[in-house]
Amino acid sequence: MIEFTEHWNKYLEAIPAHLQDLYFREEYVRLYETESEKACCFVYQNNDSVLLFPFLRREFQFKGNTYFDFETAYGYGGPISNDHSDTFMTAALQAMSEKASSENYVCGFVRFHPLLENWDCFEKVGRLIMDRKTIAIDLTGGIESTWMNEIHTKNRNVIKKGEKNGLEFIVDEDFAYLTEFEELYNSTMDKLEADGFYYFDPGYYDQLKNTIQNRFLGIVKHEGKVVAGVIFFYQLPYGHYHLAGSDKSALKLSPNNFLLWEAAKELTNRGVEYFHLGGGTDGSEENSLYQYKRKFSKHEYQFALGKMIFNPSLYEDICTEWAAANPEKADKLKNILLKYKY
Repeated sequence: MIEFTEHWNKYLEAIPAHLQDLYFREEYVRLYETESEKACCFVYQNNDSVLLFPFLRREFQFKGNTYFDFETAYGYGGPISNDHSDTFMTAALQAMSEKASSENYVCGFVRFHPLLENWDCFEKVGRLIMDRKTIAIDLTGGIESTWMNEIHTKNRNVIKKGEKNGLEFIVDEDFAYLTEFEELYNSTMDKLEADGFYYFDPGYYDQLKNTIQNRFLGIVKHEGKVVAGVIFFYQLPYGHYHLAGSDKSALKLSPNNFLLWEAAKELTNRGVEYFHLGGGTDGSEENSLYQYKRKFSKHEYQFALGKMIFNPSLYEDICTEWAAANPEKADKLKNILLKYKY
């Protein structure tokens, strides 16, 4: 069976837990739907072997015709399967490429999952780019082992200092502190001069709260005031640090270090084995965010990107016309696959 479908959760039951994650579920991908981009999944099934490849499909017009492109949702994506043999993976990905081409797909952009390393055989149908390293905390030894073997000595001192400073950690299952968190998150993005891609409207948070089953808001308070917050979610065995914000004036109290350690303990108690923190804001290993995350674990993972072009001549025509109409963007975005969206 080969199809593009809007409903695919039923197929996830065939894939072992350690080979999938929350990022691949319908409810997660739907968080990022817009008027022009809808959650979709390619499904390839051969006997008991199945491959799923969820993404956001965009419909657009070019010279009077309707075409599609796609990108994986915010975070991580790509294909997941219960059969990683070269024979099956190659057949499945080639079938996807052929079906996409026949159904007027122009191209697709993929953010692979670092913990799953789910890019096997991808280079047979697209271009693979090793982008940057990410960090994950190994929680399998339990809380004491994590404290001694994962957390850097200087970081342990910073966390203890936070405790002495009177920081309080709250697990907010009901998102009671959501308003305060949104303010902190948006102000943090403002400080970083972040792209619009990293901002979310209130409906996004409500949908996440109401549709994602295993999630909580981790909050740090100091003298009654919220000074830091992070949205965490998990699907065993993996847990994730999703969105974070903090009060700049309270950073001397080290609320973020304290928060991440308390969240690691909470996730351990919930059965999470690997707590993925993500990477830095760029590919440099000297990046300050990356270096901060390295203080929580020595375990590095590879984040990779993928580019698929199903109709090269049509893609070239679209990009050429876009560049002519947008000369001020053409050079800046020249390496972006979906540049013509902007």
